[in-house]
Amino acid sequence: MSSFKSRRDDGFETFKRFGTFASVELRNLRLGPVDDYLDSMANPPESFRSRSARWLVPFFLILIPLWVSLVNKAVPEPYLDEVFHVPQAQAYWAHKWTQWDPKLTTPPGLYLCSYIVFALVLLLRGSPTKLTPEVLRMTNVGATTVVFPWRLQKLLDTLQKTTNTRPLGANVSHTVLNICLFPPLFFFSGLYYTDVLALLVVVEAYNWDLKRDAERDQKSGSGKDTKKAPRNEILETLGFLAFALAALAFRQTNIFWVSVFLGGLQVVRKIRKSASPCMSSKVTTIVKQGLQNEVYDPLISEASLEDYLKTAISLATVGLKQPFSLLVSLIPHILVLAAFGAFVLWNNGVVLGHKEFHTAGIHLAQMLYIWPYFTFFSWPLFVIPLINILAFKPLPKYLNLGFQAKQRKYPKLKAALIVIPLMLAVVHFNTIVHPFTLADNRHYVFYVFRILLLHPAVKYAAVPIYFLCGWVVISAFGFTTIQRPPKTLRVQKSTPAAPPAPAPVPAPAPTPAVAAQEPKPTSSYVRKPLEAHQQPPKGTKKPIRKPKKADPPAETKKTGSLAETKKTESLAETKKTSQTEPPAEVTDPNDPAVLARVQEHISARQRDILEAPRVSFVLIWLAATSLSLITAPLVEPRYFIIPWVMWRVHLPPLPCLLRDRETRPRTEEAKRRADLVINLPKFVETAWFLIINLITGYVFLYKGFEWPQEPGKIQRFMW
Repeated sequence: MSSFKSRRDDGFETFKRFGTFASVELRNLRLGPVDDYLDSMANPPESFRSRSARWLVPFFLILIPLWVSLVNKAVPEPYLDEVFHVPQAQAYWAHKWTQWDPKLTTPPGLYLCSYIVFALVLLLRGSPTKLTPEVLRMTNVGATTVVFPWRLQKLLDTLQKTTNTRPLGANVSHTVLNICLFPPLFFFSGLYYTDVLALLVVVEAYNWDLKRDAERDQKSGSGKDTKKAPRNEILETLGFLAFALAALAFRQTNIFWVSVFLGGLQVVRKIRKSASPCMSSKVTTIVKQGLQNEVYDPLISEASLEDYLKTAISLATVGLKQPFSLLVSLIPHILVLAAFGAFVLWNNGVVLGHKEFHTAGIHLAQMLYIWPYFTFFSWPLFVIPLINILAFKPLPKYLNLGFQAKQRKYPKLKAALIVIPLMLAVVHFNTIVHPFTLADNRHYVFYVFRILLLHPAVKYAAVPIYFLCGWVVISAFGFTTIQRPPKTLRVQKSTPAAPPAPAPVPAPAPTPAVAAQEPKPTSSYVRKPLEAHQQPPKGTKKPIRKPKKADPPAETKKTGSLAETKKTESLAETKKTSQTEPPAEVTDPNDPAVLARVQEHISARQRDILEAPRVSFVLIWLAATSLSLITAPLVEPRYFIIPWVMWRVHLPPLPCLLRDRETRPRTEEAKRRADLVINLPKFVETAWFLIINLITGYVFLYKGFEWPQEPGKIQRFMW
């Protein structure tokens, strides 16, 4: 008992030191999701949201050490899979390198990482001397609180080409925070599981792969920053290889993310840089133009189901024109794939232990379960865009995102007639219920399958839900808007600009020739524009005036049409805005400042069109997700973490309202209101994740139960 107490005190002391370290380092180190808010202190003035987020982001990240401290108090001993992971890590700590638990299925990356980390801590601080469960859990806490947000911020900055000093950097940091709070990821950050580090290494491999791509751009002269010395491409490639191989040491299914996913994106980037866009949507033309180095890859917001097949055909056709260059760019990914193949041959299988319960097979139903999973967690991001898509009536200004007609479309009947029968076939022929799923009532998946197996018809009735959730998740890549070209005013230098006040303006003195033919103006005549009443000079034909329309009936005058009502409301709103905001200045379009603004808008529009999510990305993401899931016989929420993170990372920024794009806010209050509307879904997502984490954490810690066959041993609900 005394040894247990000392081991527990050692763990608590380690946690206290780490908690102090985390709270200090979050303020001092250059952390991706935090430093932009800290740096904003030196660049006043800052917005209310930036000021709030600067303090809220570290606060929410500190919730992770708080969560593991509660876990250590309630569950000091290894729980569930920790029963296998903790003794193996302790064996490595004792330098028993040949000892291996035959029930472990994953490679030893987690235990080697813990050994390296705590060996360095022991060298610097003299502790810990023993790796208790409390100490080992700090591995995931440090990764989730410090390292993962930092590297994820770097990845998002690269993908969205933003920096922390720009306004969009705060939005990127908010996305990083929400990903760290993702309930399955947050939950397992407090336990000694492999999922957190497996995700971290995949993200870092993605960072190094993008570095390789940037290095080649700089080498070819197409990079943006040509002043800096070019990086060593060999070093970038070796870095990618190191992290890609390390990813395989944590989870075997990571091969599909570091090789298939990243390799596929590498191919698409290579093709898009060298090929021109194909403007035709006919299959025969796409094939012919593909042989002429033209690629068909439409935006997701404008794509139909047929476009996914056409894009795959186009990419394959264009790839046939440059096979050597594509193979050269894929050499690192092919080497990683070859290393994994060698491991499978050496191991005589994919998993290390428990091979009789983890045989590789085809489990297509996994690709049905993933869509409700995504929708359940990410519904806050879907609500406003779906209202814009499904609305039958004109939307109010505070909800109107200004989606184009191509974006406002329901799932097509043709797509439903093709996809739903395929889903029904998968449910009928390939619904696999693993023995572990129905034997362990500690997992939430157990209760989901209890519902699906209540009646044979229930699993078929769920197919429309799978279809609709899948449509929403894929369509979310198109929930964005392309900037419209700026509005320009035509200015005639000979005509003075009209004053903003609505008071009557005396007309300028006309020339003698015109004054002789011009009637004397009345008071009502003065209020009308002068050009509309000037008579043409002699020798020209008088303009034919259209007869005035007859007055509408009394009933029409009383009720009015919908268009007139909207026009009246618009005029009233314009008058109200003109009274509260300063009037817009009419400038000369030849002014260099105006031309620079026009050029900026054109460049932004071209950049948005180029970087908006396209069909090719969905194809590659679906391929990697399918390969990583359908080979797993078990259905576990933590298997969906990496697919969700890659989906969330590539979601485009939520668009601002149409009214804010047409008339940019000028006052601070208007800017704050527009910023709040844009980021409201992210704030709701944050609140939703916190609610889920609070409920699942409370149930895990304080709502335990006992099995009759194991009296006195507390069992706990978990993901």
